[in-house]
Amino acid sequence: MIRTIKLGAILGLSMMLFGCNDDDTKEVITPPVKEANTIVDVAVANGNFTTLVTALQATGLDDTLDDANASFTVFAPTDAAFEALGEETISALLADTDKLSKILTYHVLSSEVNAEAAISSVGSTVDTVNGAKLALSLSGDNLLVNTSTVSVTDVMADNGVIHVIDAVLMPPASTTSEVNIVETAKAAGNFKTLVAALERTGLDSVLSDPSGTFTVFAPTDDAFAAVGEKMINTLLANPSVLSDILKQHVLAVGADSVAAMSLNGQALETVLGNELNITINPETDRLLFSGANIVTKDIVTTNGIIHVIDSVVIADVALPESYGTIADVASENGNFETLLAALGVAGLDSVMADPTKTFTVFAPTDAAFSALGKDTVEALLADTEGLKNILLYHVVADQKVLSDSAVTVANSDDNFVTMSNNDKASLSYKDTTLYINDSVVSVANVTADNGVIHVIDKVIMPPKAMGEPTKTVAETALGTDSLSTLVTALQQADLVDALNNPDANFTVFAPTNTAFKKIPAETLNSLLADQDALTAVLLQHVLSTEVTSHAAFAANGAEVETLQGNKLSVNLVNFAGVSNTTNDAITYSKTTGTLTTGAASEMPGKTLYVFDNDLETAMSQCNDACAENWPPVIANAQEITNIPGLSLIERADGMMQAAYLGRPLYTYVQDTESGDMKGDGFNNLWWAVKLPTSGLQIEGSNVTTTDIYTSNGVVHLIDTVITEVK
Repeated sequence: MIRTIKLGAILGLSMMLFGCNDDDTKEVITPPVKEANTIVDVAVANGNFTTLVTALQATGLDDTLDDANASFTVFAPTDAAFEALGEETISALLADTDKLSKILTYHVLSSEVNAEAAISSVGSTVDTVNGAKLALSLSGDNLLVNTSTVSVTDVMADNGVIHVIDAVLMPPASTTSEVNIVETAKAAGNFKTLVAALERTGLDSVLSDPSGTFTVFAPTDDAFAAVGEKMINTLLANPSVLSDILKQHVLAVGADSVAAMSLNGQALETVLGNELNITINPETDRLLFSGANIVTKDIVTTNGIIHVIDSVVIADVALPESYGTIADVASENGNFETLLAALGVAGLDSVMADPTKTFTVFAPTDAAFSALGKDTVEALLADTEGLKNILLYHVVADQKVLSDSAVTVANSDDNFVTMSNNDKASLSYKDTTLYINDSVVSVANVTADNGVIHVIDKVIMPPKAMGEPTKTVAETALGTDSLSTLVTALQQADLVDALNNPDANFTVFAPTNTAFKKIPAETLNSLLADQDALTAVLLQHVLSTEVTSHAAFAANGAEVETLQGNKLSVNLVNFAGVSNTTNDAITYSKTTGTLTTGAASEMPGKTLYVFDNDLETAMSQCNDACAENWPPVIANAQEITNIPGLSLIERADGMMQAAYLGRPLYTYVQDTESGDMKGDGFNNLWWAVKLPTSGLQIEGSNVTTTDIYTSNGVVHLIDTVITEVK
């Protein structure tokens, strides 16, 4: 229905008033009837629900919600919530009005329920106009509808109330099945280990019972594989222990995902008799069972429901001691040769082999050590005490910290753990990824007799000793060749004295000379000539308190306030975990540690380069014959969404070229095989784009050097000037 101003009654009344004017008759003026301000009116007027309004109009549901005599509650997704579905999905829904109608009516209750009433109903489900149920729960002070967060409550209309939500709700699929839980698991093909475990313990007959009703949180084969083959074999040899583990993945009632969501933050009793938490991570909209992500929900069977989880829940079960020590497990794995050699040099191999001790080891792979460089590794192996300190910094003594416990610490207010060298390391959890300091935990819960191994992609370094620095921030910058442009800018802005203040305690994210050269020369010169603008840009690189790199790692996902008064995002980026789908023009190679062409390109895996002649300019300087040897990476916006920092610039010929942090990207014709890097250093102008497997970014700029201590603060070098803050 197209929205129009409702003036019919008013116009009609006006005509009556003018038509009936009589000198002998006393004029009676009747005030106009006030038009109802319905839910649709409110949504249209707000401006943040254009997609929702379009969808309502496409299905005819705008007429329903425009009924002033009815009463509704609408959980209204914003335009940003719909945008997260993707343009293709939105277009497909608008073309399938039956499906769209079912989704929209899943957001509507048939009576007015304000925030107070909704909060009083948390822990339960409510019926929607769709006929399916919604779950209401709390996460801290936030009201959740299913896994979506209510961002604004009680937007009142004359025929009901709107609560704004940050994600589109999808109604549970109405499905039936003719096979039981075990038969379903066998047919799926990715629960072979689970089925073998059920058969070994006799629980397959229990979960095949047609008279029973169960909920099974089913770990995939990959989830069991992460535990380790030796442990799986050990458990299969100890069926009573294995049975206990399996039983705590089973509830003796049928609980679909909506029912589970309503129990967010509560403990569920398992068939084993223990209680495990069901929670919602509001950042990822994921439902978790005892810390394990539920990756597929509501697989219906004849005797219950299966929810697929991505890790095995060990929880309260004591594991048998027959699958090897940490040293054994690392040795059998084959990816920890450098770590094992280092443990031997440091005299820690026998410690890790002691079955009477308990350790949690964050174990760098051989590739992680290789990323340090051959010279660095050899220097470490020659420095026994320094090596020992670094290795102990990867170990938590006397504790077996499984991933669910680590995630709990990561999400707490105090997300530091004390390592065996007595230094602290941070744990953080963002986008379903667990980090220790700036390294990704790529495989969790590899269990050994004397503890647990978490595999990490990067060697983590203990905090640098501060010592007793004598130079201020300004003096340090003045003495650093790579910061000469920053020094010039500080002088132009008259900020040198401020950063020499001995009583202050700053953190400075210092752009290098190359970072400034990413700005076109004309733009940079204009900025240097405008003291007010220059001061504002420089001050948004400075914090009023000292934040070391380890404190920044702990703040993953947070924001920090600058001296300019705005806020900078602090994020750890998992480059090694980026996608490489058929839609991605660019990806990251863990093998070479570089950006490469992605699956959407004609030759995936080609190393990407930047050209120093592009510095201080607004567009690519490689054209004509140059572009034949160094072809530009041509892409569109949909092909560069997987890696933070990718953008597009327009070339002289009008084509759109991919860029990383403002620098245009190229391939090299002499690189004929995936992984070739023949152009790196060519003519001292062409450079491969090398990045760590994971790294710290401040407002999208990579931190390249950390913890340069001064007498009045700390300096971190960054590779891009922060000119705008979102």
